[in-house]
Amino acid sequence: MKLKRIMTVLMVVALLISLSSNLYAAEEQFKIGATIWDMSVPFYSNFIKGLEDGAEQFNFDLLLRDGQGDPSTQVAILQQFIVEDVDLIIIVAGDAEAVLPGILAANDANIPVISANNRVAEGADVLTFVGADDYYFGQQQAKLLIEAIGESGNVGYLMGKLGTTAQILRRNGFKDYLKDYLDIKIVSEISEGWDSAEALAASQDILSNYGTGELDAIVCQGPEAVPGAVYAQDSGREEVKWILGDYPSDVHDAIEDGIIYGTVNQDPYPQAMMSMYMANFYLTDRANHVAANNYFLALPLVTKENVDDFDPVW
Repeated sequence: MKLKRIMTVLMVVALLISLSSNLYAAEEQFKIGATIWDMSVPFYSNFIKGLEDGAEQFNFDLLLRDGQGDPSTQVAILQQFIVEDVDLIIIVAGDAEAVLPGILAANDANIPVISANNRVAEGADVLTFVGADDYYFGQQQAKLLIEAIGESGNVGYLMGKLGTTAQILRRNGFKDYLKDYLDIKIVSEISEGWDSAEALAASQDILSNYGTGELDAIVCQGPEAVPGAVYAQDSGREEVKWILGDYPSDVHDAIEDGIIYGTVNQDPYPQAMMSMYMANFYLTDRANHVAANNYFLALPLVTKENVDDFDPVW
């Protein structure tokens, strides 16, 4: 295992040891309702593993439901959790606003809610948010962009599913960071919905509209743009730098091969696991140990210079 991965694991272990003095599993088996807006998105495979491991650790009865990419389906799931009388709900929201009726219904039923990975909009009560600081995520991508192309250039920008807080906050952080770099121009913004096929099509569209000398970089909010970056290289467009988000194995390999300049490393597993820790704190009368408002995890930058120090996270 690589040095920084070992250090990261040791830090997590140290954190969990420090938490364990205030942690216990109750004799009663609590029922946890968890819903992910679209479980077909590869990112969530390791998130699901974290939920399952947390359920085993705390002897939770985990009811895991797929929102299937449809906000109305996710609201219906929340309503079903109320009927099933779950003890706590963990939600990865697809649409921050659209899920509010379901969360408000849970509030009325006195069922606590934890928001994970994607935030929910204001207007409903949640115990805490566990995940990445997506505004900072966007700033980190802008920082990588400056490192890659300097202080001027034309940039294509690929966004995830519109309406998710990750898409909104990453864009805000990215744009705000670039306010001091007036010679960097965003020439195209396209939503690819966190989908690799859509990202490839969007990448091809940008590359065809902006020829050699007219485009310096493409930034993708997620990891979906690897096929687009490979297409660009195969088409002789090596001058275009690629900045991605997240760190699956194909992004790791593309950075190692010099196809991708760099990425922001977000690990879904601890987001899910820490959501389960927070659930256990709350349900075992340790609500004072639940993180107030937010529990943010680290977002290190990975480039070819340090790619050998970081194992991919899924």
